[in-house]
Amino acid sequence: MIRKIVAGIFILVFFTGISPCFSFPFSEGETLLYTIKLIGIPAGNQVLKVEETIKKKEGSLYFLTSKVESSGIVSVFFQLKDEVESYVDTETLYPQLVRISIKENSRKEKMEVKIRKDKDKIRAFIWDKVRDKKWVRELSSPPLDILSLVYWIRAQNLKIGKKFEVLLLDTPGSFKDIKFEVSREDKAYTYLGVFPAFVCEQKGVKNGISVWFSQDKRHLPLYIQINTPLGYLTAILQKLN
Repeated sequence: MIRKIVAGIFILVFFTGISPCFSFPFSEGETLLYTIKLIGIPAGNQVLKVEETIKKKEGSLYFLTSKVESSGIVSVFFQLKDEVESYVDTETLYPQLVRISIKENSRKEKMEVKIRKDKDKIRAFIWDKVRDKKWVRELSSPPLDILSLVYWIRAQNLKIGKKFEVLLLDTPGSFKDIKFEVSREDKAYTYLGVFPAFVCEQKGVKNGISVWFSQDKRHLPLYIQINTPLGYLTAILQKLN
């Protein structure tokens, strides 16, 4: 369940009709620290970071990372350690290389996905390292991974009624469509204070993800919520560097 709320911060999005021109509200070194809670009880921590900009002959890439780990009493019965690395194009924020490592009790996943565009074709070269399998999949649109989503959506002109169509890269190497909508304005209660926010909600599913993005130019993901059989699971912004 913890991973599900984590995915809520990071689910993969492709917005139809979007211009490829972005205004990026983040920079190298930005670090976001979250406290994850289950029915109000601390359950883990998450860190998102813009590590660096990498210069390549083909163009520049942002190196993004995410680290999630269970803590406290929850870690006694549920051990979680998830890591994501995403190398995204500095002009479009679409990933060219994604590495995902998941450790959830006995479940282990580790994969690497390379995204290549050749003329009018987009292909994903997938390597499932746990099962030692490799395959290629042709895609209908540029995908995002669960980490690059949060930065991609922050770069959008958020307003009430705006809709998103989502292409989600999931483990072990599958893709699925998800829909989101900026549904309303609200207040986000964080460890840093209370902020006006846009609420972006997942549509078409029961117990979908809701994310509160700040209304300033940074569009910080302030608060994430999902309703589980045990109650609300939330991720709350604790620290910003």
